[in-house]
Amino acid sequence: MAAISDRCSPKANCTQQKHKTNLFIKSQLLFIPLRGTAIGDCGHPVMFSVGTLMASSHSRYSILLLVVAILAVGPAAVLIRLADAPPISVAFYRLVTASITIGGIVVARGGRDLLGLDRRSLWLSIGSGALLALHFGSWISSLDHTSVANSVLIVTTQPVFAALLGVWFLKERVKGAVFGAIGLALAGSVIISGGNPQIGGWYGDLLALIGAVMAAAYLIVGRKVRRTVTTFGYVLIAYTTAAVVLGIWAVAIDSPLTGFPADSWMWMILAGLGPSVIGHTLYNRALKEFSAHTVSTTILGEPVVATALAAVVLAEYPSPWALIGAIPILVGVIWAIRLERSERIGIDQAI
Repeated sequence: MAAISDRCSPKANCTQQKHKTNLFIKSQLLFIPLRGTAIGDCGHPVMFSVGTLMASSHSRYSILLLVVAILAVGPAAVLIRLADAPPISVAFYRLVTASITIGGIVVARGGRDLLGLDRRSLWLSIGSGALLALHFGSWISSLDHTSVANSVLIVTTQPVFAALLGVWFLKERVKGAVFGAIGLALAGSVIISGGNPQIGGWYGDLLALIGAVMAAAYLIVGRKVRRTVTTFGYVLIAYTTAAVVLGIWAVAIDSPLTGFPADSWMWMILAGLGPSVIGHTLYNRALKEFSAHTVSTTILGEPVVATALAAVVLAEYPSPWALIGAIPILVGVIWAIRLERSERIGIDQAI
């Protein structure tokens, strides 16, 4: 309880009452401001900061939700493989499913999630959705023009771009250790690829790079919007916009949107419900508390989940490279989260 500082006279019995005051404040967290003064049992003011009181437990809860997000998004690659449909079409219906589901949630909540939207937040949310669509479209398209190894290695550089864009647009401070954590996770991605990226077409490599930048920009804009807009309000607009853009993209490249087998529809809907409604929505929730580069670093944990699931569902067993590469990825993700958490607690204690 470092956040509580008793200002009572040492001669009084406030030392004995301090623990009671702490418990009172903890029990009333939902009804007091984030920062202020309470009256101790001895009648003297006691300064408190709810941010610090909640930092430890709240961080653990938020970290747990990030883990859930990784587990929810991890199956996306397997579900896309199971769906007998072009990737752009799968991405379109994935976002359509997510938009309809989130829309239902917003309606069930009385539409209050849209109350915090002003014109600026609305346009930023629309722009974020367009960035998400460009990420999906450019990265998926890159697989037709370059090697899988090249595409995966390039698109997983998104935490680096998120850190740089965060410094540029959000004026966030990034410690050198953060780049160490990002680098460790990226090294794991290199190992998973077999450590042997092939010479691919420059056009495909460029598309993968665009996909990485778009993913980073999507998270940066989301972090800015999430400062004032609820998670559901933001993702409803972002997912709907992404679905519209991907629909236009599918029509432009003659990607079929109908005529799929029944089981393909099921896999596409599941890709929308799990990876998007649960996974990506939790990532966007995390942007309220974690920096964009930390969230994007945790996303690098998805291939580990996807690899394990592919072994069970598709009988595609991981190579020794994948097993070895998973270790630095997980260590890098945990390191990045711990750095963020320690920085947040340090800020709260300074209040």
